[in-house]
Amino acid sequence: MAGWPTYCARCGGPAVALIEAGHPGSGRYRAEVACGRHQAAATRWASHAGPTRTTPIGNTQPALFELPEVTR
Repeated sequence: MAGWPTYCARCGGPAVALIEAGHPGSGRYRAEVACGRHQAAATRWASHAGPTRTTPIGNTQPALFELPEVTR
């Protein structure tokens, strides 16, 4: 959804980058969105699938409050 904030996969804070490695559908692909604090850890994790690519994320709409991740 364009315009909605993106949250870090590790802590739920505002994400600043998408970290990817490998190629989707190849069986060796890893991707994670991360905040500045967790960007290095996400890069290390993704690098197990190959060279990493980093895409900056610009949140177009700031969140009024942080939402906890809901899992089932």
